[in-house]
Amino acid sequence: MILCPFCVLVSNTLNPIELISGERIIELTKTLVEIPSETGKEKAIGDWMINFFEKLGLSEITRLPVEEAGDTVFAVLKGGDGPKMMLNFHIDTFDAFEGWETPPFKVVEKGDRIYGLGAHDMKGGTACALAALEAIVGSGIELGGDLIVSGTSDEEYWSRGAHELIKTGILKDCKYCIVPEPSDHATILIGQLGRHVFKLRFYGSSVSAAYDEGVNAVVDAAKVVAEFEKHKPDGFGFMPEYGMRGSLCVTGLHSGGDKIYVPELAEVTIDRHILPGQTVEEAAQQIRQIILEADIKGRYELTWDERPTPAPTSFITPPDSLFVKTAKRNLEAMLGQDVRLALARSVADTNHIAVHGGVPTIIMGPSGGNTCEANEWVDKESLLQIARAITKTVLDLMDV
Repeated sequence: MILCPFCVLVSNTLNPIELISGERIIELTKTLVEIPSETGKEKAIGDWMINFFEKLGLSEITRLPVEEAGDTVFAVLKGGDGPKMMLNFHIDTFDAFEGWETPPFKVVEKGDRIYGLGAHDMKGGTACALAALEAIVGSGIELGGDLIVSGTSDEEYWSRGAHELIKTGILKDCKYCIVPEPSDHATILIGQLGRHVFKLRFYGSSVSAAYDEGVNAVVDAAKVVAEFEKHKPDGFGFMPEYGMRGSLCVTGLHSGGDKIYVPELAEVTIDRHILPGQTVEEAAQQIRQIILEADIKGRYELTWDERPTPAPTSFITPPDSLFVKTAKRNLEAMLGQDVRLALARSVADTNHIAVHGGVPTIIMGPSGGNTCEANEWVDKESLLQIARAITKTVLDLMDV
């Protein structure tokens, strides 16, 4: 039997899990980290992905142009007529922030850690998915259904790459999606909060600042911001079963200047993460109620989600579903310990795949640290554990 060109093991076994080695996953992680792919600059890593898919002999290899970003790429490992499944990862990273102690685009190994930009978010996880794919192809096993493998661009910005993927229709009838985004050790994320960006515009009436009269839009804005703080930490929702709170963070306040008059306009930008079960309309009404409590003098206008793609909406994949129970069982077997189910605090392409793509989605990825910061790292051992757990879950759910 001839294994795929990328495999480093030569074996007669048909067990894909035995074909996955820690050395190979580390090699893949290094390769991916050392291809710079900051958001908007994903072309080179997209080229590499296409070449990878071609050498594995996958079908329907496709590049999807994405405005102001590199291409989203996907391919299909053809199987039987059973359920379709997807392994997804994003191919972009944050920028290289100040404070790196090692070259961000050069992998450095220190003990059980791999350092490099995107090592945890999410090139280590991408390596896990690709190692699983490689092993399944190399084993010669035919899956019960099609396995879609997709690398989406623009994830760290507007998720335009994920929406281009959704628009193709390839996710129709897809039953499961595993995304190896960063995760805590022994944790599967079965849902996420939704994120909505609100804009508040306060309108006052201006007179000379020497008289300090009229209606000062800055003062109204400040009153409301202060009122927001009074409602923390539990005033924006709490799910005790997951220990998860909704959040509200003021990320911008702009007004006035050095001219000699009372500001008649102030703008406040609000980052609002809402819990599953809440709607954006309910979150908007809560903001209106808080403004009422602040007793401002002028009028205001509230808008939200002025963006090129739909807002990432909250979701939960049922914890008692076959999908979640299968993934949990397999990760526990690989780790030799109990695995907890949790919600992700922030958002990702996963929100769009689950909600707008209609595909039940979980995050099962490697552990690490300094995620989206300088000196980002991923845990070596967790890479192997996650790759094998992903592989076993694919086999179990696709009737192998």
